[in-house]
Amino acid sequence: MSVAAVRVPRHLRRFVVEQDYAQYSAIDQAVWRFVLLQAYAHLKHAAHRAYREGLVATGISIERIPRISEMNERLAQFGWGAVAVDGFIPPRAFQEFQAAGILPIAAEIRTSEHLVYTPAPDIIHEAAGHAPILPDPIFASYLRRIGALAGQAFTLPEEDRTFRAIHMLSEVKEDVGASPEAIAFAQGELRQAMAAAPEPSEATRLARLYWWTAEYGLVGRVDEYKLYGAGLLSSLGESHSCQDPAVHKLPLDEHCVDVAYDITRPQPQLFVSADFERLHEVLDRVAGTLGVRIGGAVALERAIRSAGVGTIVFSSGASVIGVVRSAGPELLDPAWLEVGGSIAFAWEGRMRDGGPAMSARPSHYVVLGAFEGGLSPERASDMNLASFADEATGRHSFRFASGARVEGRLLQARRTDGRLMYVDLQDVQLFLPGREPHSLPEYRLLAAGELRTAHAGAIDPDYYPDLPQTPIVVPKPRVRPERDRSLLDHFDRAQGAHVAGPSAIARTFAEIHDVLVRDYPREWLLRWNMLESLLRSGPEGSLARRLRLELEDLEIAFDHREPIASGLRYLDRREAAESRVSPRRSV
Repeated sequence: MSVAAVRVPRHLRRFVVEQDYAQYSAIDQAVWRFVLLQAYAHLKHAAHRAYREGLVATGISIERIPRISEMNERLAQFGWGAVAVDGFIPPRAFQEFQAAGILPIAAEIRTSEHLVYTPAPDIIHEAAGHAPILPDPIFASYLRRIGALAGQAFTLPEEDRTFRAIHMLSEVKEDVGASPEAIAFAQGELRQAMAAAPEPSEATRLARLYWWTAEYGLVGRVDEYKLYGAGLLSSLGESHSCQDPAVHKLPLDEHCVDVAYDITRPQPQLFVSADFERLHEVLDRVAGTLGVRIGGAVALERAIRSAGVGTIVFSSGASVIGVVRSAGPELLDPAWLEVGGSIAFAWEGRMRDGGPAMSARPSHYVVLGAFEGGLSPERASDMNLASFADEATGRHSFRFASGARVEGRLLQARRTDGRLMYVDLQDVQLFLPGREPHSLPEYRLLAAGELRTAHAGAIDPDYYPDLPQTPIVVPKPRVRPERDRSLLDHFDRAQGAHVAGPSAIARTFAEIHDVLVRDYPREWLLRWNMLESLLRSGPEGSLARRLRLELEDLEIAFDHREPIASGLRYLDRREAAESRVSPRRSV
C-alpha cells in the first residue's frame, strides 16, 4: 500500500484501488500522447504559470500515462499524495480526499471516441488536470480547506438519487456502444431526479463552488485570464472553446454557488478569480452560510433533514455522533435530542469508548441544558451527584431546568480534567417535555450542556469501521472485437518503432500503412501518431505526405466530429516553430 493510502481516512478507504499499469494498451498510450501533446502546446501559454512546471514536478510525462505510485512520491515534496480510485466517486468524497492532502486519480482513460471531452472521470482529467497546480501553496491550501468544509456540509436524502443519475449518465455517454435509447433514458432519469430534489443542500452549494473554481476556474480579469481549473486543463475542446466570447466570463464571488452545472456538456459561463487569494475570501463567505458555522437551531434543523451521520457539539465539550432524528419540544431551544444509528460519544473531539457505544438501542435521548438551580452538568462533582440521590430508594433523580427528568440507579460516573463526561444508570425512567414517559434498562446521561452546533460526518475519524479492503485493480480489461485486437497489434508495433528511432520508424511505418490502407481506411488516430513520429524524426517525406492527405480526407468523412483538424494544426504549428529555430528543416 502506498504512503498516501496508509493515511487515507477510514471512511474513504473503500474508494482506494490499485492501478494495473499493464492494462493500458498502445491505443490508450496513443490517446494520452494525442491529448497531452496538444494540451501542453496550448496551455503552456494559456494556463496559470504553475501549470508548465507543475507537470514535471508532479511526475507527469507528456509521452506516457503516469504511474500513480510515481505521482504519489513526487507529490510528497509538496505535502500531498495520490491514490487510484475506480471512476466516479461522490463529489464530497473527492473533496474529503483533498482535505487530507490526497489527490484521488481515476485510473481509467477515455476512449479514442471521446478524445476531446469525456463526461466520465479519467486519468487525463485527474492527473494532468488537477495535479499541475498543486505545487502552488495558496491553491493547495484552498483545496484542503474546501475539502474539509465539504466533509462537514449536510446533504439531503433526495440528492443521492441525483448523484446516481449523474453517475449513470456519465458512464453511458462514455460507452461507445450505448444506444440513443440508453442515453435518452439516462438523461430522463437525471431530469426526474433533479425535479424531485428540493432546494440545494449546503453540500451541493459547496460542490458548485468547487466546480466553478477547482474544476472550471479562470484567474486574472474577465478580459484577460489564465486557465487553472482541471476540467479546462484536461479538455482539448474546452481549453480552447472556453475562450470564446460566447462563454460568459463573470467575476468570482459567493453567488456562484447559486449556479448549477451539468458535467456532461461544456459550460456556458465561467468565473474569473483575481488571484488564488481571492478563492479563500469567497470560501470564507460561503463557509459562513454553513450550519456548522451558524450553529444553534439552523445547524440542528439541517442535521435532522440530512438523515445522515452527523455530529452534535455541546457547550460542555461533549459531542454525540449518529443520525439526529428529532428534537423537542421545539428546535429553537430544545430540551432533548433523539439520535439513532450507530451512536458514539466524544469529548473534545475524541471518542472515549473506542467506537459506537450505544448502538444496541434503536435510539438514544440526549438531555440538554442545566440542572434545576443552574448547575451545568459537566460541573457536577461527587458532592453534587450525591445531592441527586434518594437514600431511601438508592436511586438518583436528575431534574433539568427545561422540565426534563431522568431517574435511575447510578452505575458509574466518568470524568476527565475534573469535569463530568457522563453517568451510566440502570432501571431508568425518562421524562421528556413533549414525549410520553418511558422506561429503559440502562441509560447514559451525557453532561451535554447547551447545543452549540452540528455538522455532517463524525468528529472523530475512528468512528468509522476499519473494514478490510477488497482488492480491486483498474483500469478494467476492455473486451475488444477481433478486428480491434488486430488493430491494437499495429499500435504496439508503431509505439515500439517510435521508441526505437528513425530507422525502425521508416521500415515499420511503411508496413503498417499498407495494412491501414487495405483493412482500416477510417482509422485516424494511428495515422496521426505515425505522422507525428515521422515529423519528429526528420523532414516530411512521401509517407508523411500521404498520411497527411489521408487525415485531411478523414476529417471531411467524419464531418469534423473527430479532433483530426486540431491534431494537424498542432503539427503545423510545431513544424513552423522548429523551422524558425532550424532553417534546415523543410516541408
